[in-house]
Amino acid sequence: MSRILFLIAVSIAIASQKEVVIKNEKCRTCNFLVSTFDEGLKKTERHHFAGGDTAWEEKNLGKYKTSETRLIEVLEGVCKKSSLPNIDKFTGISELEFKCASQLERHEETIEEFYYNQQQNNMSIWLCVEQLKLCCPNGHFGKTCEQCPGLNMGADVCSGKGSCHGDGSREGSGKCKCDSGYTGNLCRHCDSEYFEESRTEQGVVCRKCHEGCLGTCTSENPTGCTKCKNGWTMTEGEGCTDVNECSNESACTKDHEVCINTIGSYHCDCKEGFKKDENQNCQLDVEASPDRPFMPIDQQLKMIAFSSLVIIITFVVWHGSPVLYVLTGIAIVALILVDLYVNPDTIPDEAKRFLGY
Repeated sequence: MSRILFLIAVSIAIASQKEVVIKNEKCRTCNFLVSTFDEGLKKTERHHFAGGDTAWEEKNLGKYKTSETRLIEVLEGVCKKSSLPNIDKFTGISELEFKCASQLERHEETIEEFYYNQQQNNMSIWLCVEQLKLCCPNGHFGKTCEQCPGLNMGADVCSGKGSCHGDGSREGSGKCKCDSGYTGNLCRHCDSEYFEESRTEQGVVCRKCHEGCLGTCTSENPTGCTKCKNGWTMTEGEGCTDVNECSNESACTKDHEVCINTIGSYHCDCKEGFKKDENQNCQLDVEASPDRPFMPIDQQLKMIAFSSLVIIITFVVWHGSPVLYVLTGIAIVALILVDLYVNPDTIPDEAKRFLGY
């Protein structure tokens, strides 16, 4: 029983170490409301009362900028995706328009307060951060909007080399999630297989080691490696160099195999015209499509024999030599043999493709 409780405790401890994924929907929904409200203000900023006498209307009805008429026009597009040219930053929020409309209804008086008396302020900060307390300013996190690591030391958030968990929301742990190549609470150290190129009070710049390095290095060149990965070897003056495994006769010893050297490794492949079967053996690929001759082999042989016969007969007619008579007979016999025994129908289907049929 105690063992089971121990395992449960360990599982809970491991789970607690995992960062909770922050959807931050309430804050993002508020910002969606603000974005559509701002868009409405932009579209109506050059409008005026429709009566024609602007001076009289503003004197008796008030400024159009803060008029109820304009507010009604602005609210027509609030919480509608179609009001914005791009909504990519709000993707992932289910029922976005409905949730936005609910916020608008719950906080109608606060939004009207902004419209009538607070337009000089940034609406996102004034409404979502200060009044509704759904968001935090950039670089802050949690219920009380604490400063993210780095910012509280006068530097960039996570030294500019990572992101703060919960940044901009009323959630999160504030821990830094470092960019690739960086590590540490403030992302001020280089990770494994990276080296420190420079360091200032603001942070550090890390560069990736050469691909042949194992662990740490001092530069991005192969000579900067302290150790080499498998498939690489340390060479004096050159550092980690790729091992050509194909130079070893014991590599790729199966029938019809060829060795292909790759960076840091190698693999065995089949020769052209062969492919691997289910047992990883190279077998003749009957479906392969090699280059075909311009004419079938039997026709080539017939063409050669016939051409030779014509040439020999021509010399016989001109010179009447007994030797040429013998050669003529040989050419005739060769032509007959080719015609008799080189028959396309007798060639196996597996080989026809290679003979050009």
